[in-house]
Amino acid sequence: MKRSALGPAVSPGSRDPLSFLPGVSEKLGHYVYALRDPVEDGRIFYIGKGIGDRAYAHARHAKRVDPSKTSAQLKLTRIREIHAAGFDVRVELIRHNLTNESEAFEVEAAVIDVLKIAGIELANVVAGQGTERGWQPLEEIMAEYAAQPVEIGPEHRVLLIRLNHAQWLAPGDLYEKTRASWKVAPERHKPVWVFAVYGGIVRAVYRIESWERPPEEKRVGNGVGRWDFNGVCDLAMEDIYLWTDVIGYLPRGAQNPITYVHC
Repeated sequence: MKRSALGPAVSPGSRDPLSFLPGVSEKLGHYVYALRDPVEDGRIFYIGKGIGDRAYAHARHAKRVDPSKTSAQLKLTRIREIHAAGFDVRVELIRHNLTNESEAFEVEAAVIDVLKIAGIELANVVAGQGTERGWQPLEEIMAEYAAQPVEIGPEHRVLLIRLNHAQWLAPGDLYEKTRASWKVAPERHKPVWVFAVYGGIVRAVYRIESWERPPEEKRVGNGVGRWDFNGVCDLAMEDIYLWTDVIGYLPRGAQNPITYVHC
């Protein structure tokens, strides 16, 4: 006997195991659901939203489609592993009878954020809608709402490097992401400091110690004109510039992530 997602134990073959009991889905409205892995002690591995039998659509897709003909999606791979072990994916409803899809989006994004804080790795490709209002480390929110525009002193020869997706990087990872590999002319401009900039806010300040060509295996394109810098975090400069707003120095609409200041 198997226990269904929403209902008592039922005999095998008496209903489709990849759907709610008859009449249930019509009463749920918009809902947010979690998929659990019975092989991993019920570990949650995916959060989604939907109506009807949407919560079971992933499992149906994983059973129906030849894995050799689909993209390597972590979610479907996990589901196939569960099926291969002789189990079905467990479905949990986190909220149901939500007013509309927009409300479901908000709940979905909030649940993903909470699980992220708890250190649970999900198979979700995106974090849900409304991420601009979602979880961020407190210093990120402070930077966004309290950062003050700063004027870089004329005695400071600075290279601003705009980064993508840098808000949750550990200090060592932020340094590695900032130091390589850029089309710059260090001998001509002679910058002394590099500011790591994300969202117009200074996230770190490094004093440049040397420049080098990137290793061949890490070069972007043909590597022509690209350089890596070696440097150290400059705490004195961070006392002045960390979490300040330098967006006024960044040309609007510019594709080049590099901006020289006083160089």
